[in-house]
Amino acid sequence: MRNKLSGLCLVSAVVSLAGLSYAYGRNLPRTLSGQDGPSVAPIELRHGIPFVQVRVNGKGPFTFGIDTGTGGEALVCPTLAEKLGLPTTGETEVGDPSGRHRRKVPVYLISSLQVAGVEFRDIKAMRHEPFPGEQDCEGTLGFLLFRDYLFSLDYPSQRLVLSLGSLRPDNGKTVVPFSLQGDIPLISIKVENRQVDAHIDSRGMHGLSLPEEFTKGLEFSSKPVVVGRGRTMSGDFEIRGARLAGDIQIAGYTFSRPFVEINPLFPLGNVGSIPLQHFAVTFDQKNKLVRFVSTERNLTIDPPQMPPGPLNGSY
Repeated sequence: MRNKLSGLCLVSAVVSLAGLSYAYGRNLPRTLSGQDGPSVAPIELRHGIPFVQVRVNGKGPFTFGIDTGTGGEALVCPTLAEKLGLPTTGETEVGDPSGRHRRKVPVYLISSLQVAGVEFRDIKAMRHEPFPGEQDCEGTLGFLLFRDYLFSLDYPSQRLVLSLGSLRPDNGKTVVPFSLQGDIPLISIKVENRQVDAHIDSRGMHGLSLPEEFTKGLEFSSKPVVVGRGRTMSGDFEIRGARLAGDIQIAGYTFSRPFVEINPLFPLGNVGSIPLQHFAVTFDQKNKLVRFVSTERNLTIDPPQMPPGPLNGSY
């Protein structure tokens, strides 16, 4: 739900769907091929953000983003909803991560949604107005859609993998627990010698984002500078960033002296598309575990390449 503004590290908006009820097992797992093995689909990475081809009510394919930072099952653009004649099934409230502003939007009913050889039925999809630059994206697959599967975003191999089974804890070497905040996965990351909660946001055009209040006790290698502007229902805000003097640890991996963004509005951290590109990330929603797998143990994040002209973006 962001502009694809090349070169900027931006903090994404979290969409929480209030009033929609979800329960494990409502959509029983079913592979169209009838096989028990993993179901795989290629993903296209645009500025690090994953997109996949889906079929809606037997038609398509259509281009949908994959967003672990979106609560609920799916979002759909109004042009696609009108094209397919999707019926509405009520409305819900959405809000930005600050929690200060909410608004109501209609919810559509999708009878059949197919992705990676798997069919999902009776999907509730919130109406989403695309921002400029997103006109070629016709919808978004939310985190809860994949709740009955091991759901993997394999960035190095550029593929989406759905399979049955479960993850096993490994003392934090690659597998860590997560909780849900507004139906968004939330993990604890270690920043120097402190812990902070952070969303895992596959469609966030940003790197590692930290709340401004949390960063007041951190040491930076240089003075934070403005790297962009964000816009939510709460209004515009400035995003600053700087390279940390220390490290950040996620699962068993270390980001050495990474460049981080400082967000004045949101109370939680955010792990966005830039750090996620190093990993194959697998979610086990039933056991609330997530696994990070990379070929490297020590990673870094460099400062963004600043484009000419005004810095702005929408969320």
